[in-house]
Amino acid sequence: MTTAFVLSGGANLGAAQAGTLAALGEAGIRPDLIVATSVGAVNGAWIAGEGDIEDLLDVWRALRRSDVSPAGPVGGLLGLLGRSDHLVSDGGLRRLLRTHLRFSDLESAATPLHVAATDLLTGEGVLLSSGDAIEAILASSAIPGVLPPVVVDGRALMDGGVVNNTPISHAVELGADEVWVVATGYACALDRPPRGALGGGPACGHLGHPPAPGARRPALRRLS
Repeated sequence: MTTAFVLSGGANLGAAQAGTLAALGEAGIRPDLIVATSVGAVNGAWIAGEGDIEDLLDVWRALRRSDVSPAGPVGGLLGLLGRSDHLVSDGGLRRLLRTHLRFSDLESAATPLHVAATDLLTGEGVLLSSGDAIEAILASSAIPGVLPPVVVDGRALMDGGVVNNTPISHAVELGADEVWVVATGYACALDRPPRGALGGGPACGHLGHPPAPGARRPALRRLS
């Protein structure tokens, strides 16, 4: 039987996802392959590289927003004026990955890691299974308009959660018989429309919007 972990996106809610991965480890459940998108790709890379899960939890506990997305007034202004394709540099996330990632190419991970992204021009989902691991994870995590798209094999890619935030279909196509879904997002159940211009993007939970009152967060689902 082939067991897959499918890790969804959810920005800062990846901290909760890391906790669920720790619980799976304690229960002795190990994946034969990992399919992940956005922040799930960051957590998935840790598991794929056989990193200590307690160390991952420590990273999340110590992490600050400025470590991952250091906002600069010039960059933000250029983005708002249409002179740049992003508001925040991906330098912080890139440094984090360089510090902690245990493999350079996806195909060299101890556990096979497949990273979902989105083609910026066509809107098609793209599954990355080989090549530079940092570039693949950055592409999968490139929140549209916030972080810069990443060019991989000549294609400009952005956050995989745009088209497939929980890529179960890819896990099935890769031959998984049992799928453990480690989700992060909340149902889109707002009481009122977002007030700010930027509030509509993350409103459905993928980008880490707070839960609506009474909303239930899916944490772990097993499909077999």
